[in-house]
Amino acid sequence: MLYDAIVVPFDGSASARAALDEAVRFAREDPGLVLHVIQIADLEQAAVALLESKGVDLSESAVPMGMRDAVEAVTQQASERLRTQVDGVLRSLMNEKRVSLLPEVHPGDQIVQYAKDNGCDLIIMGSRGLGALRGMLGSVSSYVLREATVPVLVVKAGE
Repeated sequence: MLYDAIVVPFDGSASARAALDEAVRFAREDPGLVLHVIQIADLEQAAVALLESKGVDLSESAVPMGMRDAVEAVTQQASERLRTQVDGVLRSLMNEKRVSLLPEVHPGDQIVQYAKDNGCDLIIMGSRGLGALRGMLGSVSSYVLREATVPVLVVKAGE
């Protein structure tokens, strides 16, 4: 067994889908491997957008009424959307699979910390190529490459 656990940050982009496909390839070759798929989402911003769409005045400095309910609603929606996006790819695997939605704080730090906290010994992630090293790597994948203590495989989406 080359790896015990792989984490795949997933945002729905083409490169994230390519990274998930690569992780599935690893998992098919080793049924004992645990596959973690995580999505980091700005749930607070989504909750604010939901409240604004309902006409809630957010100009006050205090936390608006209904913010907790709005965060719960967008968390549920985002979690369902994530499962819908990845379940078809993961369904056929016999491996243990963990799919998690994490509220965004700092995506790079969160990916590195998640790998540490969950005993992941490989990170497979996509790169959109929008960052600074950048012509090839995005800022989050560049950060994870620098800071991770485990191997990182960066996958670009095919043309």
